[in-house]
Amino acid sequence: MHDRPQLRLLHGEGESIRGITREQGASRNAVRRALAPGARDHYHRASASSDAEPAVRDVLADYPLMNVSDIAVLIDWRHARRTLSDLVAKLRPEYIEHSGDVDARPMASLQAGMLAITEISYGTMQLGEVKL
Repeated sequence: MHDRPQLRLLHGEGESIRGITREQGASRNAVRRALAPGARDHYHRASASSDAEPAVRDVLADYPLMNVSDIAVLIDWRHARRTLSDLVAKLRPEYIEHSGDVDARPMASLQAGMLAITEISYGTMQLGEVKL
């Protein structure tokens, strides 16, 4: 991303937003975000994996060898599979070392994300006269 302190410095020297975009190759909105009061010095986007880490740790604590696709269903993962795979690969060694120390919960006690709280419903279909 762009050097936000540099963008602020250029604007403080009297450079216009359009001039800064031309010179720095940034969009006008990026420059405006950098100039906004209270803006961070560096661009930061929250990671989906950091939000899911406690849930993944909970699953791995009981089932350290569970595959990633099953973990995704259990925690209702709705992002890229690769991101979850990387997170599981990073955390799994901690739980494999201690897998013999803890008794696992029964699988039936785990709730599977949205699947556990939504009901699958179906309608009825009415057929008229069928001629063969």
